[in-house]
Amino acid sequence: MTAMPPEPDFHPQASAGLTPPPSSWPQPMYPPPPPPSARDLAGPRRSAVPGVRTATGVLWAAITVICAAGAVGELLVGIYGGAVVCLVVAVGSGWYDYRVWKRRARRLLL
Repeated sequence: MTAMPPEPDFHPQASAGLTPPPSSWPQPMYPPPPPPSARDLAGPRRSAVPGVRTATGVLWAAITVICAAGAVGELLVGIYGGAVVCLVVAVGSGWYDYRVWKRRARRLLL
């Protein structure tokens, strides 16, 4: 039965005869990436004004509820044009309110 030859010992104290590779060896093609900045390591940014976001979300939710109730009220009275307008405004403000709460709105104050 034959055994594999022993692995060379690369321990720094075991063999002081190892030399660094010659400078004629090819260098890496790309430079190493720069270290990450403090902004990259900080994680996701938080909203600077959470109170304004909450107030905006509550305001648009109130507008949505009022316009939806107005659409139902005008529909019951028989003013169909006003009901459609209120419904369109209610849907638009509800969509914007959803975007405010999900932090997808670009501007909070219109």
